[in-house]
Amino acid sequence: MSDRLSLMIVDDEKPMLEWLSILLEEQGFRVSCHDSGESALEAAGEDPPDVLVVDVKMPGMSGFEVLSRMREIAPDLVGIMMTAFSSVDSAVEAMRKGASDYLVKPFKVDQLLVAVEKALKEKSIRKENADLKKKVGARFSTEAILGKSRPILELLEKVRRVAVTDSTVLITGESGSGKELVARAIHGGSPRSDGPFLGVNCGSFSRELLASELFGHVRGAFTGAHKDKEGLLVAAEGGTFFLDEVGELPRDLQVKLLRALQERKVLPVGGTRLVPFNTRIIAATNSDLAAMVKNGEFRADLYYRLNVIPIHVPPLRERKSDIPFLVKKFLEDYASGVGARHKTISDEAMEILVEYHWPGNVRELENVVERLCVMSRGEVIGPEDVPGYMRKAGKTAAPPERGTAGFMEGMAPTLEEVEKAYVLYVLEHRAGGRKRLAAKMLGVNESTLYRKLEKYSAGEEER
Repeated sequence: MSDRLSLMIVDDEKPMLEWLSILLEEQGFRVSCHDSGESALEAAGEDPPDVLVVDVKMPGMSGFEVLSRMREIAPDLVGIMMTAFSSVDSAVEAMRKGASDYLVKPFKVDQLLVAVEKALKEKSIRKENADLKKKVGARFSTEAILGKSRPILELLEKVRRVAVTDSTVLITGESGSGKELVARAIHGGSPRSDGPFLGVNCGSFSRELLASELFGHVRGAFTGAHKDKEGLLVAAEGGTFFLDEVGELPRDLQVKLLRALQERKVLPVGGTRLVPFNTRIIAATNSDLAAMVKNGEFRADLYYRLNVIPIHVPPLRERKSDIPFLVKKFLEDYASGVGARHKTISDEAMEILVEYHWPGNVRELENVVERLCVMSRGEVIGPEDVPGYMRKAGKTAAPPERGTAGFMEGMAPTLEEVEKAYVLYVLEHRAGGRKRLAAKMLGVNESTLYRKLEKYSAGEEER
């Protein structure tokens, strides 16, 4: 055994510490001993061990909590749990927290040495896998982010740099620009890629259900809570949690989320016991959170907690050189997906698509390409197949509004007018007036769509 490998022993029984220290030092390990979890965590902050040997039941912080919090400091750390009170539940909990073995006191010397050998082998395998995944993941985790323009290449470079860290990330960008793809790419290129990638859209649930999704609940906490439920922050243990449309988070839940992020513990709805979690947080929004902070709509302390590393996803109109590449890719995807013959697109039709403003970004482009594949009769998609509002408007393209004043001829519409026109077009012509379907097509939650429609109605009444 190499004397460069370090072991940390944590046990409130000093005779046990002395015995284990002598035994493991004789095997060539560098050993440190602590009689409390607090002392062990403080020391690990300066010099994280390779292997943690910790007692389950101790005054104050339990062995499970010590292991969980120490793995936040050293994610590749391997743990061995010790206890004088064996039970199936505690053994399962030990494995869930990342322990490689579980020893019942009193144990034999050979049992401990075998457990340590097993832990070191597991650590070595984890490192080899992590190194391999880092090489492979850096290449493949970003494949879903399509484009070759300078803004996209800069975005991909930032994603690769951020992925290898464990920092909290805030992704901003318009609806349909690909924020979730960026979040998944960060997870896929990170040391946590073996762990789960779980997420929640903060605008898709009522306040009560959102609290349950995030933090979990205990049985009887509210009507319908027939059993305990683990929150997604805890369920994403060892992986990444994606907090989508964080600007929609209710004010009281902002407070609860901030506390959870600060303490790395959640309090389930109706519960009295804090539950620790080891999860990387990535948040995303299409709202201007800084403006919301100024208006008192979003807590400043939570904003700064989330905005550790900001990443902005550029809208499609700012990377128009990617449009031909994206169109061809979507044409290929549609043909292979339905088993149809691959269609091509004429230069004239492509020019119209390139000049269009694309308020719905890449998601809108993909939908339009699918429509062209379905509706065009020939093998080549021509300009006559492109939707009329795109052909007529050119660079100032916007879908026609029904019941609203048209754009002044010869003048470019504002971005707000373009967005309004596109929202109403999708609602009336694509979703047949069904707001839930329209919200899904637009990539926003229903509450956001309703607010936009109310704003448009108010604007009409003021005229």
